Amino acid sequence: MKRLLFACLCLFPGLANAQTTLFSAETLKGWVNVRAVATNGETSWLHERAYGKTRYGGETKGRLAEAALIWTPRFSETVTGYIQVVHVPELGHETGINEAYLKWRPVPKSALRLSARLGQMYPPVSMEHEGVGWTTTHTVTPSAINSWIAEEVLVQGLELSLKQSYSQQQVGATLGVFRGNDTSGTLLSYRGWALHDIRSTTTAKLPLPRGNAGWSRIFRSQAPFTKPAKEIDDRQGYYARLDWRPSVPLALNATYYNTHGNPTDFDNGQYGWATRFFNFGAKYEPSARIEILSQLMVGNTKWGRMRADGVRAVDMDFRSAYLMASHISPKGRRLTARFEHFETEDYSNPLIDNNNETGQALTLAWMRPINAHLDLNLEWLAVSSKRPSRLYQGLDPQSSQSQLQLDLKIKY
Repeated sequence: MKRLLFACLCLFPGLANAQTTLFSAETLKGWVNVRAVATNGETSWLHERAYGKTRYGGETKGRLAEAALIWTPRFSETVTGYIQVVHVPELGHETGINEAYLKWRPVPKSALRLSARLGQMYPPVSMEHEGVGWTTTHTVTPSAINSWIAEEVLVQGLELSLKQSYSQQQVGATLGVFRGNDTSGTLLSYRGWALHDIRSTTTAKLPLPRGNAGWSRIFRSQAPFTKPAKEIDDRQGYYARLDWRPSVPLALNATYYNTHGNPTDFDNGQYGWATRFFNFGAKYEPSARIEILSQLMVGNTKWGRMRADGVRAVDMDFRSAYLMASHISPKGRRLTARFEHFETEDYSNPLIDNNNETGQALTLAWMRPINAHLDLNLEWLAVSSKRPSRLYQGLDPQSSQSQLQLDLKIKY
């Protein structure tokens, strides 16, 4: 982070002399989420290093879900800052930095729009996190795709974006280079897909499943947790995104992401992973009150030295897709339904470390803004999955569970 801050000063040399607005009602925002939760099925992956697919598992109680504070100082007409600090009880009661970056957006002089971000941030993959502070706007729990982005794809780098409007269309391109995120793929491989609203921080440690077989018996140097923001091989990753908005009420995007990681590097209990994926997104708005969204992600993650058969110690494809329909009323009440499918395919040695998985999930959510400082959200989530590695904990490979959440968001 220190190197990134130094780069910020180099990129924006007039920053220190610019007229600034550091603290005001507009530069400070925050919220607290409290929930009543009822779930069944297996224990959550966040507790006792289990395989459960939801944030909560086998419990009925009220709890604090998240507390967040956002600071958005303005340094000049074109340069702003963004720092979000979050408190997540499941991550060892950790309070840490989620996103922290400088943003440059020059005053446009034509139909071309240019912007840049420098710091710690999420790549522009999710179509669900459109709210303040990279929060979801359609459901409480994001899809499996964007739950994984939130937990394992937090990067530190530089991003440039261009948008060009002509006639009744708009095209855009985004390029990013980054460091960190070398462990991306660890959790997806050993635990599999999950659905939750946990967001990582710079120092987050996410638990890996326990067991006396599978990865925990073979790769004993691996710590029982993964650090999503860790830099291991001193190599730069990159991503690129294309956007197109035609004259009809449709938005399409395609993203390629590559950690460019060295899959043979190791540092203090954390392995380097080579992870790459394509993400395709679409949003259709047949009317002012109806939205239909969809994302498809296909990718691969691997770790270890190349074997004689051309496969590494862990070599896994992953795929997921969702279709969502959402309706918002004139009073701002939103009703959303989402169906999704997810799977992983293990090419390494599933006889001794099986990372195969298939599953589906259905989400129904109702969200109601009560006033400027209070939102009420109700969500039901059902997940069914088959993962042979559950046998390592003496569990049935097939699992079904549901989760009901009543969420109260207090904004300040």
